[in-house]
Amino acid sequence: MRSAIRRAGLLLAALAGAAAALIAAAQDLEVFELEPEFVYGKNRGPKLGYTPPEVFDPLSDRLYQSGHRDYPPVGIPVELREVDAMTRIKAMGRIIACADGWFWPFSRTARKNEPAGIEIELLQAIASKHGWDVSMGWVNMATRFGPGSPGAAYDRSIKKGRCDIVMGLTVSGDDHHMEPNNLSFTRPFMSTGFVLVTQGPARPATSLGDLKKMGMKVGVPAYSPMSEYAEANGIPYSTFFQNYQVIDALVRKEVNAAMLWSGAISQARLDHPEAEFQLAKGYVPVPEMRWNSAWVVKTEEAELKQFIDSAFEEMLKNGEIKRIVERYGMPFYPPVE
Repeated sequence: MRSAIRRAGLLLAALAGAAAALIAAAQDLEVFELEPEFVYGKNRGPKLGYTPPEVFDPLSDRLYQSGHRDYPPVGIPVELREVDAMTRIKAMGRIIACADGWFWPFSRTARKNEPAGIEIELLQAIASKHGWDVSMGWVNMATRFGPGSPGAAYDRSIKKGRCDIVMGLTVSGDDHHMEPNNLSFTRPFMSTGFVLVTQGPARPATSLGDLKKMGMKVGVPAYSPMSEYAEANGIPYSTFFQNYQVIDALVRKEVNAAMLWSGAISQARLDHPEAEFQLAKGYVPVPEMRWNSAWVVKTEEAELKQFIDSAFEEMLKNGEIKRIVERYGMPFYPPVE
């Protein structure tokens, strides 16, 4: 009997010791936190002073899910499905547009307290003047020239009736599929291009000609129009894969001057607040390295095109587009005539 009681006592003591060890270990554990959220494989870094969003749940996020659906982001009444775009917009009090899910600083799947992107803000400004709302559908604009057939991104968006406007377009002269697809560009609302940034000993330079005289190499994205331009014009240069690696090279001071796509300036300022390089004072992209930005509508929607064209004309005159663009830390250049 005494032996059984003794064994029971030893067992209780062992259990108590194990429990104490578990409690001590639990006290040393770090609190688990979710990793930074990712959408379409991109880290949602840009904040522009906004507060962080709530925890992202792709299974219940309608904006995220709309990028994987083949129907409009909002329901369209049966009686409005066959009417022209402006009639539907006025009747619903809502403009439906498609944009790339991540094309910073022009568009992204933003939520509470996050900047939506330049082009989405432009559309919201246009809609608000008429008391309308905006609904966005998301499409991968990288597929605009394929796979399969030209304009695959359009096949999944505007041609399928998911939206009346497609954003994120550059009028580059290679949009050979526009006419066969019965699509047309709106009036351009701004232009983008490759711009000169300098730091350190290259700071006095205000042009590529200055850098050429100084014998300084210019960092450029590999296999880009800019690298071809530098080679054709005898400008010393070093290539890096894509704009972000050119920016990294500047931060590491492997180069002290670079030609970047003007949209990349916005991301660079967010990712590298410590960077010393600045846009060369008064620099304007050379004509060969500058392109207009516009939206796309169905050619048959002449009234909608005229509506957007008039809105852009007014917003260019009163400086509204310029203010929105520069708020994103990107240089504004008016459309090229």
